[in-house]
Amino acid sequence: PRIDMLFDPVTGLWSQLSTNHIERIVVASRVFNFHADFPAWIVIASLPVFGLLMGFILSMTMSQGITRPISELAEAAKAVGQRNLGYRVATKGSQELQDLAQSFNRMAAELENAEITRRNLMADVAHELRTPLAVLNGNLRAMLDGVHNPDEEEIGLLYEQTHHLNRLVEDLRELSLAEANQLFLDLQEVDLVHLLNETVAHFELLAQEQGIQLSTELDQPLFHPGLDEYRLRQVLHNLLSNAFRHTPRKGHIVISAKRLSEKGAVELAVSDSGTGIQSDELAHIFNRFYRTAESASQDRKGSGLGLAIAKALVEAMGGSIFAHSAGKDQGSTFTIRFPL
Repeated sequence: PRIDMLFDPVTGLWSQLSTNHIERIVVASRVFNFHADFPAWIVIASLPVFGLLMGFILSMTMSQGITRPISELAEAAKAVGQRNLGYRVATKGSQELQDLAQSFNRMAAELENAEITRRNLMADVAHELRTPLAVLNGNLRAMLDGVHNPDEEEIGLLYEQTHHLNRLVEDLRELSLAEANQLFLDLQEVDLVHLLNETVAHFELLAQEQGIQLSTELDQPLFHPGLDEYRLRQVLHNLLSNAFRHTPRKGHIVISAKRLSEKGAVELAVSDSGTGIQSDELAHIFNRFYRTAESASQDRKGSGLGLAIAKALVEAMGGSIFAHSAGKDQGSTFTIRFPL
C-alpha cells in the first residue's frame, strides 16, 4: 500500500490521492515534472529535520531583514559622528524600522541645517566686526604715526565705533540666550495700552524731526496676564526703529493693539508707509544680519540683529511674529500675537 501526494502550484497545497495502509509515499508535481517514491518511514522521520531546516532558513531571513537596517543606522550614526552630516539612510523594513530611519534622517537634516546656520553666523559676525575694527585700527595707526591729531572729532569717531561693537556683542549675547531658552523672563500682567502709549511717546520727537506722522489704534482696556514688560518694550522699540529707518519724510507709522476674541489672543502691529519688502525677501526678514535689497544699498546704523532679536523674544514669551508687505514702496506691517 502507498499514499500518493499531488502538488497544486495554484493553491500551493498537497492533495492526498489514496488512503490505504501506508508503506510508501509518492510525491509528484506535474508542473515541475517531479516524481519521487520513498519508504514511508524515511519521509516521516525526515519531517522534524525538514521543519527545523525551514525554521532556521526563515529565522535567518527574518533576522537579516531586521539586523541589516539596524546595521545601516549604526553606520549612519558613525558617519554623522564624524561630521558627515549629509549622510542619510534608506527607509525600509518594518514600519517601526522605517519610522526610526525617517527620524534619524530628520535629525541629520536638522544637524546639517544647524551647522550651516552656525557657519553663516560666524561669517556674518566676522563681516560685521570687520568694518568698525578696520576704522579703529586705521585711525589709531594714523594717530601713532602722527598723521592725525587726536582731536575731539577723531575721538568721537572712535567712540562711535566702540559703541557699535559693544551693541553688536550685547545683541549677539541676548539673541543666543533667547534661542537657547536661557533668557530670564519676568512674566506678569501687562497693561498693553499703557505700554504702547509710553513707547510711542519715546518716538514722538524722532517723528517730528523726520516729518513722519506717528499714531495709535488701541482697543481699551487691553491686558495680558503673562508677558515680560521689559522684553516686550524692547521688541516694540526694535520694530519702531526699523519702521522709522525705512519710512520717508511725510510718511506715516501706525502702532495698533486689539483683542482677537475668536482666536483667544491679543494682536499688536506696527505698520508703515515705507520702502516695503519684496515677496521673496519676507521669508528671510527675521534672519540674523539679513538685509533687503533696499537696505543693502544704504549705510545703516545698528547691529543688523533687531528683527532677529524681536522674533526670539516674542517666541520666548509664547507668541508669534510675522511680516507682511504688498511689495516695493508699498509699506510693511509687523504683527505680533500672544495667546491669552
